[in-house]
Amino acid sequence: MCPKRDEWQGPQSWEDAVLTAGLVGIEPVGFADAFARRSVSVHHSLADHPLLTIDAIAELADQLPRDSVRRELGIQPIGEAHRYVEVGVGRPSESVLDVENNGLRISLRNIQQVPEYAELVDACLDEVEPLVAAREGGMRFRSGYVFISAPAATTPMHFDAEHSFLLQVKGKKHVSVAAFEDDPVTLRRELEKYVDGRPCDFARMEANAETLTIERGLGVYLPAMVPHWVMTESGISVSFSIPFYTHFCERAEGVYRVNSWLRKVKLSPTPPGRSSPRDAAKAAVFQSIRNTRRRLPV
Repeated sequence: MCPKRDEWQGPQSWEDAVLTAGLVGIEPVGFADAFARRSVSVHHSLADHPLLTIDAIAELADQLPRDSVRRELGIQPIGEAHRYVEVGVGRPSESVLDVENNGLRISLRNIQQVPEYAELVDACLDEVEPLVAAREGGMRFRSGYVFISAPAATTPMHFDAEHSFLLQVKGKKHVSVAAFEDDPVTLRRELEKYVDGRPCDFARMEANAETLTIERGLGVYLPAMVPHWVMTESGISVSFSIPFYTHFCERAEGVYRVNSWLRKVKLSPTPPGRSSPRDAAKAAVFQSIRNTRRRLPV
């Protein structure tokens, strides 16, 4: 829990303790306590950034490789396993500029492929890195996403392998996070179901979820491998997401993926954390396969 203003005992005021010198404002004590366990609210100063206007985002959409642009229906079943279905036609920029009317949810993925946006991602995460450097092996594999949603859109429940900050630039979002902070066994079981492609217990997630509302200038930290889902309100929504891996969550992703493959051939793999040598071997296998796939011609 973040300290209240009258409880702050540090050498500075509560306001001074927030990292406000740059683009992302984080209360360090609260973030340190929440890291890798639950979500906390953050502030940011990106709402008027020239790279995050609708016109700039439309231009970005046309610059990115087509496999980095996803256009799907904005209203999806919130608690069901999500399967991406591309429905966009025409230039991606046209979809972005007409998002108030076309009913889409548009995801621009790995925007760091465009140099100006790589600089923006680094500028933000350079500010965060000192708070993460001593946790889980430190920050690695930075990336950036932009989400543009039609009014009243939904993002179905999902798990992300990486940590991220979801920063709201325009409109309002309700972000629900089921951290299962006091029930790690359930969290692991639901994550395994998700990785396996089996139905999760969404009713149980809803019962344990905390919902944070973010709007212009506000954001939320989302820990790795914790289920969350999103609903927007009237008007279009624009969000800037800056995910990053740590050594720990990179390794954990590999273990969960390889374990899923082993279950599909009727084996009973050792859960993550039980055997460091086995975890390391599984992570290495997964990374090798991922690297091979990236090198294959499209």
